[in-house]
Amino acid sequence: MENSVYSIEILSSGKYESWEFEDRQKRDAFFEKVSSQFKEQKVKEQEDDIDDTQIVQLSSNNLEIKDDGKYDQDTSYEWFEYDIFSKMLDFINQEYDKLG
Repeated sequence: MENSVYSIEILSSGKYESWEFEDRQKRDAFFEKVSSQFKEQKVKEQEDDIDDTQIVQLSSNNLEIKDDGKYDQDTSYEWFEYDIFSKMLDFINQEYDKLG
């Protein structure tokens, strides 16, 4: 039996929060809702050597744990201006609570 974990995370300057979803479709829809809400603050150029104190990273994670203990994981992410961390956190918490 495989176990799967679908989550979104935000990370900025050592601050980290994570939320789990029961299936991939709900998580994907939620990720798009958050991304759309903050689209004006999205960082257009994602550079490999950017200082993480200058961005908020919104990640979408899929973790599938197989019976033999091996796992598959893939992550996608988008970057936003660093000063929206608190606003994004508040928005995610409010919308996540609505999913009840």
